[in-house]
Amino acid sequence: MQEIAKQLQSFLGPQGCLDDPNDIAAYASDLLALKTVAPVCVVRPATTAQVASIMQYARKSKLAIIPQGGHTGLSGGAVALNGGNSVILSLDRMTAIREIDTHDNVMIVEAGAVLADVQTAAREAGRIFPLSHGGEASSQIGGNLSTNSGGNNALRYGTARDQVLGIEVVLPSGDIWNGLRRLRKNTAGYDLKHLFMGAEGTLGIITAAALKLRPAPSYRETAFVALTDPQAGLEFLRLLQSHVGEAVTAFELLSDNAISAALTLSRARFPLQTRYPWCALIEADTPSSHFDISGAIEDVLSGALEGGMLLDTVIAQSETQRDELWHLRESIAFAMIEDKSAFLSDTAVPVAKVAEFISRAEAVILQIVPGARCVPFGHLGDGNIHFNVQRPEDMSGDTFKNHWPDLFDAIVKVSLSLGGTISAEHGIGRTKQRIFTNVTAEVELNLMRALKAAIDPDELMNPGALF
Repeated sequence: MQEIAKQLQSFLGPQGCLDDPNDIAAYASDLLALKTVAPVCVVRPATTAQVASIMQYARKSKLAIIPQGGHTGLSGGAVALNGGNSVILSLDRMTAIREIDTHDNVMIVEAGAVLADVQTAAREAGRIFPLSHGGEASSQIGGNLSTNSGGNNALRYGTARDQVLGIEVVLPSGDIWNGLRRLRKNTAGYDLKHLFMGAEGTLGIITAAALKLRPAPSYRETAFVALTDPQAGLEFLRLLQSHVGEAVTAFELLSDNAISAALTLSRARFPLQTRYPWCALIEADTPSSHFDISGAIEDVLSGALEGGMLLDTVIAQSETQRDELWHLRESIAFAMIEDKSAFLSDTAVPVAKVAEFISRAEAVILQIVPGARCVPFGHLGDGNIHFNVQRPEDMSGDTFKNHWPDLFDAIVKVSLSLGGTISAEHGIGRTKQRIFTNVTAEVELNLMRALKAAIDPDELMNPGALF
């Protein structure tokens, strides 16, 4: 192992290859805090050429490569769980924003760039990069693309893959594919970039991306509303879209249990005078100075209140108030992560089935663990409800963790029965292979394995992830 690290240091330098156990420890785990196996070392290339050199060395030495982003994954996709010679490849030194072109509305960034920094650079250029989620302060562009992350604005802008015009990839052979095209239309052959987005690092290393920029909003309305139930949320979403169309950027459904968890963890403030069983955080914006979005939102809120579709509502009157509303929303996710015994899930169903999914999932969960606290919340607008579960107050965390496999199977079963998925935005990683194999059609698995065998015949790219 020391010889491997020494050889890698010879062409990466001391900062490019870490082999001290204290240094490695910072890269050896993720938010799930799984029991991991220490890698031989951590490689931190500074250029695409160095990534290529690492891949060539790994292939020659039969050394497994585990790509790692900003440590915000929830599927164990970027850590080592099994033995064998492996290195973690972190792109945290490849953070450059190579170019911003406001004529083509494209930004070319390296894969280690942190999502929040990319958003800031876009704003400073008078544009937006709309991918947004709770981990944006540390998650990296490469990790977002490799897991095809979704986030809060997928309702309007789609998932990570929908924000990309082209990518640069280092293949397992060490070859570099410069696919950083900025074309909006191109029908010349296969669209190869989509092979690598969502592949979780099993086919190659994304080292840079040409990202789509969008017009910055001139006006934005953010509101917090109270609902009787999720079905009322669906009906209000449709009403809202009928009034303002695709200006709706976010529609986050929040159960009262989820809000309670957030208020317990942080200094978040509940914006209404009364607590309700269900609430939603909504946002709409427009770059047009000719569209009175404030008036449109106020009209639809007023009509929904008068008609009984909404129970209460408040509109953010400043950026500070908007930030407070989003802080409450994001505190839910942090509260779930802080509760080490909480069961976390990442399923999605067709939007029209969200209410049925929540009802059925809660019923089966309470059959398995009577008294469990169901904590559904998330992206109603795209069907991705995080149905999390906290232990009964009189049950120990360790006892509750023993129920996790049954809870996972039950929630997945409900999701699949409604035409849903087992993973909406965190990938398969190393924690969902069993269920992924069991529920995926054989022809689909065979196609994926054929691609894997063709591109990574030595099976050195993120072994144990996905399959």
